[in-house]
Amino acid sequence: MNRQPLAMTAPRWKGALAPALALMLLLLPGAAHADRRYFLHTYSPFLSPAGELEIESWLTAKAGKQNPGEGPEWAPRVELEYTIHDRFSGAAYLNFHAPAGRDLRFESPSIELIYRLSDPGRLPGDPALYLETTESGEELELESKLLVAHRSGRWLSATNLIGEFEFRHDRQKMLPSGEVLRNAFSGEVTGGLAFELTRRVTVGVESRYRSEHPNFGRRAAALL
Repeated sequence: MNRQPLAMTAPRWKGALAPALALMLLLLPGAAHADRRYFLHTYSPFLSPAGELEIESWLTAKAGKQNPGEGPEWAPRVELEYTIHDRFSGAAYLNFHAPAGRDLRFESPSIELIYRLSDPGRLPGDPALYLETTESGEELELESKLLVAHRSGRWLSATNLIGEFEFRHDRQKMLPSGEVLRNAFSGEVTGGLAFELTRRVTVGVESRYRSEHPNFGRRAAALL
């Protein structure tokens, strides 16, 4: 099998430091922690103990819509997370993107904040508020979530109510109608059910519904 070297490019304004840092962080091992991810899209409101600092790497592959000869689309992400308080955490992300058949490139940074509304067990569902902002140079994205979850022995169920806002900085992206895309809103509901077989192995199912509204208008697309 011939292996092609992985090339990495980045927009000039972002420089080359962030991609180089991300590659080094990707080599670090992940850590097991209290707020580990059980699902691809659904977050739980459970946080690590105050003062805990973690570095994690994520690699998501998207397949099914591309030409089979081009291979999957890759979306690596590197996270640096710090639990400021037992009910409040913050994280910084470096986001990368490799379209099918193309080189990996640095896409954008993100900042994430999670605040639990009460101590564990005080409110049904242990609700938490989530806010993430991403600036790519082409658009500003704001993502807000309400996180709820419930543990029962080895079972975990979780639900997220999500609102995403996108604000474009240019007029280069067009809609199928010919209208310029200036902003957009997306509403989403995700949910999952997981069972912990061991401390390291979990199985589960997840579902999501998403509705997209370009220029804050009528629904243009829906995903179930």
